[in-house]
Amino acid sequence: MAHPQQERLTPKQQALRDLEEARFSLDWHAAHAVEEWSPRALLARSMEKNRLLWIGGAALAGVALIRLLRFSDGANNRRDNLNAPAKNHRWLALLLGPLVALGRKTILNHAAQLFESYLHQKVSPNATTTDRV
Repeated sequence: MAHPQQERLTPKQQALRDLEEARFSLDWHAAHAVEEWSPRALLARSMEKNRLLWIGGAALAGVALIRLLRFSDGANNRRDNLNAPAKNHRWLALLLGPLVALGRKTILNHAAQLFESYLHQKVSPNATTTDRV
């Protein structure tokens, strides 16, 4: 049953009102799509879903970068602490120490969560699993 206000509107007014509602809906959906498909949102979702791949890729990129930045060749690497290659190794150890600790903690936390979910499935296979991140 039609509302009394709708009966009073002319077909032109009704079409204009419908057009305005459609424009509002289109604006809302366009804004939502821009937000969902922004590079920041895509990267955040990718990092959430594939955390270990991102960590592994970052580690490989770091190793490749270190290999590229090293200026010494194998013949010049003596066991002298005053030699330039020996100093480079000291700086490398100082820079990578905290990164290795951070990566180890993240990987161990993720492995513990995976192991916990595995044990939960084995102990009570009929229970539904909870999504933990």
